[in-house]
Amino acid sequence: MTTATPHLLRKLGDIEHFSSSRHHLGIYRCVTVTARHQHPPSSSSSSSPSHLASTSLSPAFLAALSHIVRHQPMLRVGIAADDSNDAHFTHIPSIDLRDHVSVTLVPCQSAQEYEDRVAQQQGWEHDQKFANIAERPPWRITILRPSSDVPELQGIEDVFFAFHHSIMDGTSGRLFHEMLLAAPSYQRPTTAAEGAEAAAAAAEEEPILSFPDPPPSLPESQEQGVDFTLSWSYTLRTLWTELGPSFLKPAKQPIWNAIPIDLSLPYRTRVKTIDYSPEQLSQLLSACRSRSVTLTALLHSLVLTSLAKRIPSPEAAPAFAAATPLSMRPYLSPAKSDPAHASSLRCLVAGCSHEFSPETVSAIRRAEDADVVNSLIWTIAQHVKAELAQKLAKIPQDDVMGLLKYISDWFAFWRGRDGKQRADSWEISNIGVLKNAPRDNAQGQEREDKKQQQQEEAGMPRATRLLFTNGAMVAGPPMGINVASVEGSVFTIGLSWQDRVVEDELMEQLAEDLTSFAARFQETGDSFV
Repeated sequence: MTTATPHLLRKLGDIEHFSSSRHHLGIYRCVTVTARHQHPPSSSSSSSPSHLASTSLSPAFLAALSHIVRHQPMLRVGIAADDSNDAHFTHIPSIDLRDHVSVTLVPCQSAQEYEDRVAQQQGWEHDQKFANIAERPPWRITILRPSSDVPELQGIEDVFFAFHHSIMDGTSGRLFHEMLLAAPSYQRPTTAAEGAEAAAAAAEEEPILSFPDPPPSLPESQEQGVDFTLSWSYTLRTLWTELGPSFLKPAKQPIWNAIPIDLSLPYRTRVKTIDYSPEQLSQLLSACRSRSVTLTALLHSLVLTSLAKRIPSPEAAPAFAAATPLSMRPYLSPAKSDPAHASSLRCLVAGCSHEFSPETVSAIRRAEDADVVNSLIWTIAQHVKAELAQKLAKIPQDDVMGLLKYISDWFAFWRGRDGKQRADSWEISNIGVLKNAPRDNAQGQEREDKKQQQQEEAGMPRATRLLFTNGAMVAGPPMGINVASVEGSVFTIGLSWQDRVVEDELMEQLAEDLTSFAARFQETGDSFV
């Protein structure tokens, strides 16, 4: 029996080939964005909805997912020839949603035990390679449900959305969850009749979706939709830096970057999570606004402060460098991009680099007085913010993404990095704020309270937490600091790293510091230490 040749759509673009080659080599496998759903009580007895006690999918969830897959072309494609530099997206004529969704009940005796299980699952998702991706879309959903009488865990489930980086980016992962929660089957009906009609329609939703015809179009590749321009001076300077003989170039400033790239190490992603309460987040945001910095810039400064103190040896860590991924969605060219795909899930990313000199690192290490440490933290944050602002003002001119077209063999590129030093010490990636579906447009607190009660009675789930992580970046930064939040709820930091590349003890210390910095600032109002 022979398998039919896949129907090829467009060729993968530069950044899509970047990720496709990494997946095939097993050195980066997926992005994972996980939303915690809080389900209101199913009755006046305040019990959780019955489906949360089983491994069954609610018809409303299945209908919501079906709605998104039907409307998002990148969830309906495969990838052919991913072992080559000529990989293409493929048309998938039929998708059985049951092949993409699984549910697991998690026995646990405490909220912390469940949180540990969530972090473990997040890491597990990163370690799995997608199989048969020419004929099956490379994404999956895993749902964890706590099997417990612990009050804090009542009515919740965590929805893990793991996906191949070629089909979308972290921001798209957040948008997927927003679409899921806002899908028609999840929206609160306004009347009992509408509620019955919606429930009946959801119950009739078939798990097998048929797409006899290819999508009318796919979102353009990044270089097709963004007007990258390159000056000769930037191009030559960058190519010289990458390809010029080392004996003709000045020595690079050594930085702490864990261990050299080792493609032979087992691929295992470790994950640790940190939550900032809404009160802590509000206080930090207010302080950032008053100093004209962003929370991402402040986090870079806090990570630097922690690592400079925790790795005190100037020989081991004379300096540091970091990266900030940037969304290219605001830079889609109206002349080059199809407005029909303005809100489509896709991969649109660039980045900004930051260097922290030996002088800056030494100043942090020497600082003992709290006022001096706090002053340094804000000064460094302002420096990072200025770099980000400068980068954003210049994009899409002279950006390295415009140079990816010069890499003709991605597999040779990655193998050529084996044994080399990493360019960065860490990466901070912020996918922004998830907004739950609006309840409606009524005004007044009294009416709002009434609407919320009606919504809860209708059983509409709300997101209360968003956990985002990159998998272990074998040929990239040794640690990822990944952040996301839910409007009005917690701000979550997901730390991720490759086992045996970064010591667990160092990541535990970083987590302790990021936790204590926020707690201390909440306590004092002006001091992190």
